Amino acid sequence: MNIDEFVRAVASEPMRVVTLRGRIPTVETLALASKPGGVSLQDFTSSPAKVEERHLRFGHVLGSPARPEAIYGWQTKWPSHRLPGDLIALLERVNGIHLWADLDVGRSYLGLAPIEEWNLARVKMYGSEADQELLDDRYIALTYHEDGTSFVVVDVSSGTYYLMDVAGPDDSTPLGKCVDDLLDWLWKNRIPPPQC
Repeated sequence: MNIDEFVRAVASEPMRVVTLRGRIPTVETLALASKPGGVSLQDFTSSPAKVEERHLRFGHVLGSPARPEAIYGWQTKWPSHRLPGDLIALLERVNGIHLWADLDVGRSYLGLAPIEEWNLARVKMYGSEADQELLDDRYIALTYHEDGTSFVVVDVSSGTYYLMDVAGPDDSTPLGKCVDDLLDWLWKNRIPPPQC
């Protein structure tokens, strides 16, 4: 899927509003529960409570084009890490892809991070003190993940994209060799809003 097809696909899915209902225990119930011995779960759930509704808005968020200074700054910081040309072209159109994002936050469960957040995959996965033998520096983490368990990375030496898990980072799960493959993967792996 090229960037134009991706943008059309994004536009084809309108925003969704999800209504969540929850019980809010009374102050008296919370006071009883906080005493030594507390209350049984049955008593707690059957006690008086106020029902509250929250309306959450979900939609696709495509970041504004990356500023030329941001791209230049990244390349200056990492002069030996040449980004693939089609990845730079994507950044010039969209800097960050957040599919089914919580619109109050602007982020989704997983997404393509803006270039300003890209870093060595080893550092993104394990922190700045991680041993270099865990993962070679040629891998750059491009995505974020709410629970930090896996990332899409690009091997700047080959231009190949991989999905890597922090439990065992390796190149056994290639996603493709171009931005079109990356966009396909992001689209196919978007997580829709909850159904309530």
